[in-house]
Amino acid sequence: MDLIDRLYQKIKEDPLSPKMLIVPSYSQGHQLLERICERFGSVFNVEVETLQGMVHANTAFELSRRKIRFLEDEEAFWVIRQLMLHQAEADPHSYITQKSMVNPGVVRKVHQSLDELRMAGVCSGEIHPNDFSNESKGLYLQQLLDRYEAYLIEQALTDFAGLVEYCTPTADNTRFLLLQPAGWSRMEWDLIEKIAGSQLDIINFDEPFYSHARFSNNRLVMFRAAGSLAEVREGFRRMIAEPEPLDQMEIMLSDYERYAPVLYSQAEASGVPSTFSNGLPISYCTAGKAALAILAWIKEGFPVARLTEMLRSGCLQIADQQASAGDWIRLLEQSGIGWGRHRYAGILDSRQRRMGDGQQELGMKLHEVLQGWFDKLPEGSEWRPDLLLEWLGDFVEKHVPLHSSDDQNVKTAIQAWSTRLSGIRVGSMTPEWAVRYVTEILNGIRIRVDATPRPGAVHVTSIHNGGFSGRYRTWIVGMDERAWSMPIMQDPLLLDEERAAVSKHLQLVREQSKQFRNVRDARLSLICGELWLSYASYDPGERESRSPAFEMLQIMRLQSGDDTQDFSALERVLGQPYSVMDVLHPEERRSTYDEIDVWAQYLRDLSGTRDGWKAVSHAYPALAQGYLAQVNRQDERLSVYDGWLSTNKAGSDGILGQQAISVSQLEKYAACGLQYYFYSVLRLRPKEIPVFDRARWLQADERGTLLHHIYRLYLEEVTEFGTKPPQHDRRKLYRIVDQALDDAAKSIPAPSPHVQKKECEEIRRDAEVFYRNEEGKTEEPCYFELELGTPEGEPMELTLPDGMRVKLKGFVDRVDRIGPHEYRIIDYKTGNMKKYASAEYFSGGTQLQHALYSIAVEQWLHLTGKDIEARVTEAEYAFPTVRGRGEYVRRKQDRREELGDIISKLLDSMNQGLFIPAKDVNTCTWCKYQSVCGSHAEWMGNKRGAAVNAAVLGSLREVEEID
Repeated sequence: MDLIDRLYQKIKEDPLSPKMLIVPSYSQGHQLLERICERFGSVFNVEVETLQGMVHANTAFELSRRKIRFLEDEEAFWVIRQLMLHQAEADPHSYITQKSMVNPGVVRKVHQSLDELRMAGVCSGEIHPNDFSNESKGLYLQQLLDRYEAYLIEQALTDFAGLVEYCTPTADNTRFLLLQPAGWSRMEWDLIEKIAGSQLDIINFDEPFYSHARFSNNRLVMFRAAGSLAEVREGFRRMIAEPEPLDQMEIMLSDYERYAPVLYSQAEASGVPSTFSNGLPISYCTAGKAALAILAWIKEGFPVARLTEMLRSGCLQIADQQASAGDWIRLLEQSGIGWGRHRYAGILDSRQRRMGDGQQELGMKLHEVLQGWFDKLPEGSEWRPDLLLEWLGDFVEKHVPLHSSDDQNVKTAIQAWSTRLSGIRVGSMTPEWAVRYVTEILNGIRIRVDATPRPGAVHVTSIHNGGFSGRYRTWIVGMDERAWSMPIMQDPLLLDEERAAVSKHLQLVREQSKQFRNVRDARLSLICGELWLSYASYDPGERESRSPAFEMLQIMRLQSGDDTQDFSALERVLGQPYSVMDVLHPEERRSTYDEIDVWAQYLRDLSGTRDGWKAVSHAYPALAQGYLAQVNRQDERLSVYDGWLSTNKAGSDGILGQQAISVSQLEKYAACGLQYYFYSVLRLRPKEIPVFDRARWLQADERGTLLHHIYRLYLEEVTEFGTKPPQHDRRKLYRIVDQALDDAAKSIPAPSPHVQKKECEEIRRDAEVFYRNEEGKTEEPCYFELELGTPEGEPMELTLPDGMRVKLKGFVDRVDRIGPHEYRIIDYKTGNMKKYASAEYFSGGTQLQHALYSIAVEQWLHLTGKDIEARVTEAEYAFPTVRGRGEYVRRKQDRREELGDIISKLLDSMNQGLFIPAKDVNTCTWCKYQSVCGSHAEWMGNKRGAAVNAAVLGSLREVEEID
């Protein structure tokens, strides 16, 4: 008789007396009863129970009568943590001496060891430190267990081991049928014997599956694959090809955490309905993904990139009917926050003042939301997991779209954990530990848990829970030696030799492992019908080969009746490993699973009658387009793939349409037409997200803006806004510098005081360079950050020497009066003067600002009546910093006639749709579009000089030759 027969006989021995079937889990018990009913018909008077459930039911009244409360396991964890902290304070020379050592991993291990001691019936008085390899460790466990026992008594609590005291024998004639347990402790046996007494029957499993005669009647299929994904895909190919219903398949995983996500993704992709006995991690639903991501945001120091990633994936929403996720992403990326809790408020405050009306409203909403988050998060080392869970539950409820029941379950589980921990004295800790504890809690939550098989669906379970369903087909996945052998890992707090010395009731790790393995192997003998065995012969992640479990060889021997077969014979039976795109095995053995298998069929077709490239290009048009681009770029002629888009010339009446031109964009076009196209035509913006750098406070653009601000404020003050010659005063400059630095520190928090002090000193040295330059000048600064435009704020219209008219809008850093009706414009540069060589006046069209702004300022002075005889005769690029050494490049404004011709040729090239890459490949070195452009400038080298392209490139090449 097999296990099902023996269980049925026990139930039928006394049909009128109640029976209680004691099993490791309710799902196993119900599956066993279903199999009994399928084989013998209905049974009654049988109740399924676990040991824990039975004990709690038995002791509930007595605990209530004595006013004793049961201490849940998760509560005990936090109690032990607090006791460990107290012990570290009380005895600085103990085994765990510092609070920093009381981390989640250590607490969990100590909790496990104390639980094992309690379940073995060992009390603190029975522990002798000299029984341990390290007496300090033994003394520590003895003292900690003593503290724990005292705590239980003081607080009127009991844990599971202590329930023996409150158990009472069953009063009726209930028969207890105990399914053969594995690794039970002394207290577990005491509990069931005290309740059941002589009414206890232990039902053992059959002999191990690999030596069971009936098991050899199963139809056997074995295969191996090159990786876990390939293994699962091959199983699905076979599963879909079989005529039997899918709900006749049970899949048992030797490594559930490793294989369950792979199985889930393949089942979803192929539309195979499936249930998972142990469920799935919460990362497989929106709420769980959002909760884990926001914890990572806190752990990593609040980087903006985490928030934008969440917005893109749709697991974060900021309620606003007028703004999309893209609007919030752009606002966050352009804010310059980057990272750091204290950067959010300061930087958003300062950015809002410079935003337009529409952006300002969004900025205020974003500031309100983020400030609400930070207000509820603790500071310093005052973090607590219960408070963080409460914050997390509120975040999920308000800012995560809850689309499914899984999302709702995750939200409910987080709130339940928050409530549960709020009644426990958790204690304060660092944010890193609080996040780690909460992350562990979240990783323990499961979604889509179906403990028992569901009709119409494949059932996925672990190797430790499976084998009870009675389904016709069973597939054991991951049957490699490492996963199957259950390796023995010594407990560092309770070594086997120490266990033996402390108590005979403390189970040795090697004995526990042996028991679990024996029960597992015996339980699998319940499998009947068709059995698939598979394993991954190669682990791509660890880049190592794997061997099959010895049990695979034993099963092959059992079926063949040949005990002399070895692993070489097993290798021959298994054949070549299957791969994700499998081309080494006959296709008639499996069905076509997905498009990967379709392509594998093409590759297996050796007849040569199919046109592979035609099939690929038809299936993937984007790939065909890329190939076409490659062919055209290798051709001598210019094409759309080189940046020549069209020949659609815009009509012109002397004015460039009605649009204002930007000098910087004209210069950008002259330097690299493709960069201009990305930025100004397609309006693609490189991501300007600051990267956390412990050694840096201000970004380059922030530093430059700050110096411009300081120089302007100082000159405005000492010239009374340009109305008087400057009266220089170093103290005034230092006061302005200090105030500007204080304002910057409030809006842009520094990574550390040391870094802030260092950069402040650098800015003061830059200001000193600026002061020394200004002190010896005789010119009169008169306009600062002069806006070029009409009083109504519209672009001003310029007339160039050749009669061309353009609309221009911009700012000039500074205008100095250098003589009667004679002026010089100045543009501050905070870098070095390398690219501003004095011999390169226009530098191939890449330096037009000095000439165009000179004309603009001159005409502005005329139009506004500020100086109707004004002449701007010089333009200067000034470098008033330590890096620039206070130098300058000054250019006489005596080549204005050429300016119109240069602008005309550049605009003509634009109107031809010519946006080719840079002539100088060095321009690409610091280009922010490198990731989309690649080596395009190098490819264009030969085409620039080809005669066939001379007419198209004529205007642009003429400009490039102008110095």
